[in-house]
Amino acid sequence: MATSKYSDIEIQTAKNLLKNGFKWLARNEGGKLFTHSAKPVKGVTVWYPIGICDCVCNYVPIFQSIHFGDKEPVSLESIVNPQILDDVERRYLSAVIRPFRGRVKYIKKIDATCEEYITIKVNVDWAYLPCFKKGAMYKGMEPNKEYTLEELGL
Repeated sequence: MATSKYSDIEIQTAKNLLKNGFKWLARNEGGKLFTHSAKPVKGVTVWYPIGICDCVCNYVPIFQSIHFGDKEPVSLESIVNPQILDDVERRYLSAVIRPFRGRVKYIKKIDATCEEYITIKVNVDWAYLPCFKKGAMYKGMEPNKEYTLEELGL
């Protein structure tokens, strides 16, 4: 499972909101956090609801990582079930492993001194992908942890 940027109480709150028919979170410019049943549209100072909307909390410091400046509202599903890879990373790795997919043992992000890189264990061989700036890509992967294809959604 991906490491979440949300606390346990935030994840539990997101689960409860999903059970009650809400799907999105967005914070208005004034700092109030709202939950929405349909994806809201961003206005000048507020997110306009399309469906049912309710204020989550005004005084409890929860979901502090959600800001009005965010380009998109936050999906409650993404809080409850975070993805390790983003769509671009998933497509790229899927293409790379396609010829030997059935022989992949695991994929790992290696944390080198000043860079990171992806290595793929294929039976007894290794495939090494080009290095990238530390923290620039594959942010959902923990360094030096072996991931199965299933864990990565591949």
